[in-house]
Amino acid sequence: MQATIQTEKIKAVIDSFGAELCSITSNGTEYLWQADPAVWKRHAPILFPFICNTASKKYTADGKEYSLSNHGFARDSEFEVLYAKENEAGFRLKATDETKKIYPYDFELYVKYAVEGNRLGVSYIVKNTGDKTLYYFIGGHPAFNVPDFGDYFVQYEKPENIKRGETVIADGADKVDLSHELFADDVFMKDSPNSSWIALVSKSEGEKVKLTFDNEGCIAVWSSYFEDKALTEQAKFVCLEPWSSVPVYCDDTEELTEMNNALRLKAGDSGTFSYTIEIF
Repeated sequence: MQATIQTEKIKAVIDSFGAELCSITSNGTEYLWQADPAVWKRHAPILFPFICNTASKKYTADGKEYSLSNHGFARDSEFEVLYAKENEAGFRLKATDETKKIYPYDFELYVKYAVEGNRLGVSYIVKNTGDKTLYYFIGGHPAFNVPDFGDYFVQYEKPENIKRGETVIADGADKVDLSHELFADDVFMKDSPNSSWIALVSKSEGEKVKLTFDNEGCIAVWSSYFEDKALTEQAKFVCLEPWSSVPVYCDDTEELTEMNNALRLKAGDSGTFSYTIEIF
């Protein structure tokens, strides 16, 4: 099922499969990547209960071994539609016997989308419905259309120092020029950034998309890259990814309960992670 929410300025479409945002339009222009399976088959998946994965694709929880696909299972799960109104929609995913085979916790994941003016608010609420502490990671992965990489740059609210391994992405700079080669070594990210927003800006047309996030977490930027140059050229999108923290692989352990970057919820508690997309 798909739900459509809109204002006079923007319209958003969300699919109940993955509770995934699959379209944002304004004045007839589509701003969200339309999921070409040749280069990347998704629009804006929800990352839960992992961000990325361990090197082995396996992890332990209280010593028992489990296996999760990259970014967890929420993006490949059918959500219950709780409501779909003119300007907001809500979805829910609950733990099942099947999810507990790969993630041993009782939970409810609520996803809310709401539009106001030219802004789309996105909220993820995780509730621990079990009787033990729940450990998890969560984040967004929206992909935005970038018709010409040479015409675009990523703008940060404030100057940032960003490195990927030994490669310097930004050295006290507030913008990063885009190129496909920038993603040859995968994602670049900034943990606890100075900035509370990041934007995609066209050099010829100005600001196109701004994403505001909780800067106590992590902000990542990614696009598909292939050895096949022609295929890479088809990847006309950039993901602006607000994450609760740095990914799973940044911890030195595969024991989830010992991962410093995992969020924790005591039995009965809830946690919220939110971000806002603004269209220009």
